[in-house]
Amino acid sequence: MNKPASKPLSRRTFLRGAGGVAIGLPLLDAMIPAARAGGADGPRKRFVVFFSANGTIEEAFRPEGGVDDFSFSRPGGGEHILSPLEAIRDDLLIVWGLDMVSRNQGPGGNGHDMGMGHMLTCQELLVGPSGIGEFSHLPDGSAGGISIDQEIANRIGSETPFRSLEFGVRSLLDLQRQVTSRMCYRGPFEALPPENDPAAAFDALFTDLGTDPTELAALRARRGSVLDKVADDFNRLNAKVGAGDRVKLEAHLDAIRELEQSLFTEGGPLEACALPQRPEGLDPNSNDQYPAVGRAQMDLMTMALTCDLTRVASIQWSTAQSGIRHSWLGHSANHHSLSHEADDDPAARQQLIEINQWYAEQYLYLVQAMKSVPEGDGTMLDNSVVLWVNEQGNGDLHTATDVPFVMAGSAGGYLSTGRNLQIDGRAHNDLFVSMLHAMGQTDTNTFGLPELCQGPLDELT
Repeated sequence: MNKPASKPLSRRTFLRGAGGVAIGLPLLDAMIPAARAGGADGPRKRFVVFFSANGTIEEAFRPEGGVDDFSFSRPGGGEHILSPLEAIRDDLLIVWGLDMVSRNQGPGGNGHDMGMGHMLTCQELLVGPSGIGEFSHLPDGSAGGISIDQEIANRIGSETPFRSLEFGVRSLLDLQRQVTSRMCYRGPFEALPPENDPAAAFDALFTDLGTDPTELAALRARRGSVLDKVADDFNRLNAKVGAGDRVKLEAHLDAIRELEQSLFTEGGPLEACALPQRPEGLDPNSNDQYPAVGRAQMDLMTMALTCDLTRVASIQWSTAQSGIRHSWLGHSANHHSLSHEADDDPAARQQLIEINQWYAEQYLYLVQAMKSVPEGDGTMLDNSVVLWVNEQGNGDLHTATDVPFVMAGSAGGYLSTGRNLQIDGRAHNDLFVSMLHAMGQTDTNTFGLPELCQGPLDELT
C-alpha cells in the first residue's frame, strides 16, 4: 500500500538543483489529502462554458440526419452554422428540444434578462432595489441562485489555486440592464464579473509561477544534464514518498530523459505551462479587436487548464442583447439589431448566419486547443466538457424553446459523443444534472428549481 505523506506535498512542488534548474512533478498520491487519495487514479475533469448571444437560425444550426449519421447540411442547400465543427464531429454532442421552463416562473418580462438570468441557474429572477425598468429590464436585479459552473466549482474546485476562472470579451456591465451582463453566480446578487483584459488576466494567473523570461533563457543556455542537477533533491523526495509514488517518479524522470533536448525549447511543455506569452497591445474595449482579444482569452484559458490552475472556466462573448458590430465580417449593423430583422429580411438573416458561424469557428479554436494537450492515454478534451450556450432560441421572438446546446468532450468517457440528439419534454435543468454527474457528482438529481427536474438525461451517456 502506498502510504501518503502525513502533510500533503504542494501541487507546485519542483525538483530543484544548482543554478535555478527546476523540474515539475506529476500528480503524486503524496500531493493529495488522505481523504481524497483513493481517487488519485481518476482523470482530472474540467468544465468550460462558452457563451454567445442573441439566439440563432434553427434550420441553419440544426444538423440533418439521425442520431449517429447527422451532417452539417441544410435542406435546400445553403451555409450551415456548425459546418466549421466537422473537424471535431466525433467529439460533439448536439442537443435539441430542451426548454428553459424556469423562464415561465418568477418576475421579469424582458427576454434577454430572462434568458441570461435563467440560462445557467434554472432559477427565478430576483427584482433589485430599482424595481422594473424600461422594456421590463431589471436594472439591478439578479439571477435567483447559483449557476451550474459555480455549483461544479464548489465540488471540484478546491484542489486548484483558482476555484474557477471567468474570461470575458467585451462583456461589459450595463448598469441599466445588469442581468443581461452576467451569467456566473455564486448565489443571488453574487454575480462573478468576467475579466475582459487579457493582460490583466495574464498578470493574475501567471506572474506568480516563478519563471521569468531571463530565467527561462538561462535555463536554455544550461540545457546540459538537467536531471544530474536535481539528483540530490530527487533522492530526498524519493525517500519521503511511498512505493507507488516512487514508481511514478522514476517513470516521470525516464520520460524527461527522453525529452530533455526539447523540454525548454520554444513551445516546449514546461514553457507552455510556466511562462505563457503575455498578451500585449490589445484594447479590450475595441469593437474591431474583438476577435484578437477573444483568441488571447481562449489561449490563456487553455494554459490555465493545462497548468491545473483551475478546472472550471467560462468565456462570455459580449453580453445578452449583444451590440457587437462584426466589422471583420463586413457588417455595419450590430448583432442585436440583426437578430430582430432576420425573420423578415433575407440579408439580415444571412448576416446572422455568418455571425453564428463565426462563433462556431471560435468554439472550434478552443476545443482544438484543449484537444492538442496530451493527457494520460488521450487528451485534456477527453476529460472535459465544453458547453456552448445561448440565452435564446429564436433571437427575434426571444424564445425559451428549442434552445440548442452543443457539447464537446466526453468527461472521461461519461458522455457518448459523435451524436445529434432530440430530447423533448425535459427542462434544461436536467442537462445540468447530467453535467454534475459527468463531473463525478452523482449525489444529486436536481439543479435549479427542483420541481422542474426529472433527473439526468440518460440519452447523453
